[in-house]
Amino acid sequence: MTQTMTTLPGMTRRTWAALLTLAGAAFATVTVELLPAGLLPSMADDLGVSRGSIGLLVTAWALTVAALSLPLERATRRLPRRAVMLGAVVVSAGAAVLAALAPAYGLLVVARIVAAAAHGLLWALLVPYAALIVDERHLGKAVSVVLVGPTAAGIVGVPLGTAAAELVGWRVVLVGAGVLLAVAAVALAKVLPRDTAPAASPEPTGTASAGRDRSLVRVAVTATFSALLLVGHFQVFTYVGPLVTRVAGMEPSALGGVLALFGATGALGLAIAGPLSDRYPRAALPGTAIAFALTVLALTALDTSTAAALVVIAVWGTMIGLLPPIFQATVMRIASPAARGAAGAVVVTALNLGIAAGAASGAWLLENRGADALAPVAGVMMTVAALGLTISAGRGARSRGPRPDGGAPRPALQPARDRRRPR
Repeated sequence: MTQTMTTLPGMTRRTWAALLTLAGAAFATVTVELLPAGLLPSMADDLGVSRGSIGLLVTAWALTVAALSLPLERATRRLPRRAVMLGAVVVSAGAAVLAALAPAYGLLVVARIVAAAAHGLLWALLVPYAALIVDERHLGKAVSVVLVGPTAAGIVGVPLGTAAAELVGWRVVLVGAGVLLAVAAVALAKVLPRDTAPAASPEPTGTASAGRDRSLVRVAVTATFSALLLVGHFQVFTYVGPLVTRVAGMEPSALGGVLALFGATGALGLAIAGPLSDRYPRAALPGTAIAFALTVLALTALDTSTAAALVVIAVWGTMIGLLPPIFQATVMRIASPAARGAAGAVVVTALNLGIAAGAASGAWLLENRGADALAPVAGVMMTVAALGLTISAGRGARSRGPRPDGGAPRPALQPARDRRRPR
């Protein structure tokens, strides 16, 4: 990489502005991703299709992201990262407006696929870019800040969009989402540091390219086991209603409170993920995986008492708040600078496949084995994943040995106005 680089002594104001703007872009694009779940009845009635057909828009989105993130990252890897991200946000904005204007279901599907492709490319670059503008001491914190965006999308963006659709209709809401994405693009253009060269410049002789980079082997192993954790989580969480009512013996009316507790503790997990990852860069992911697996196994004992059930659910929420930022920060540390874009695409693919596979396998378990089987099967699967991550982290630590730079922090790309030459 040949960007102008300099060592940051800490998180400057402009670094914070860049990270918060990336979080804003993440908020906007994830809100667009999830909106059909809230707009489902009105969209189905207006377009004259079943509610299941509208629900498939979310599935099609996830599959598109999983299939195209890595190819699109590879196709654009020699272009400046900032410009590619801006282009992805602009395309997302246009696709949201196209979806709002769609006269029929077919065009709506096309618009969603285009938006999902742009979303996948953007998410392949968001975390690697955040890693680029901070030094390694603050990498975990930077990732956690960016991931505030998708968390806020689920808590704020989708509920507000759903409420607004009752007043102005789903098409106006999607136009508003497109405008929000356009604003995000303008903000990114103003605050992100400029690349002085494409992300993947020709490597010197004897240097491996990102496609042959050996660090991607460890990235793939880490992503595979982390995706397995997500499969286990979503096997259970997708069907948390039956788990709460049939296994824990709570009343159906308690589900809303349980989900509120889960969301609040998830936010707590996100808040502590950055400092935890920065303090224990190698141990944070395997430690979180072990705690996560034990927590899901503990769900098998939810019928002991309501208080115990709520404690386990609160810890469960904290674990899912911790996992995504710690996973992504770990991958950024594992990947070499030249391979971070590809690593980001691998992360996006793993996350989406984990979610899809978890929901699908959970449905099979629920139908064929009952709600009682969800937590035990998921817990065993997650225990295997935790063991794999622990072994991988141990091997990685032995293979890396002492850092050649004596442990100095990795230099970071600084926001443009922070790069001042001494006079």
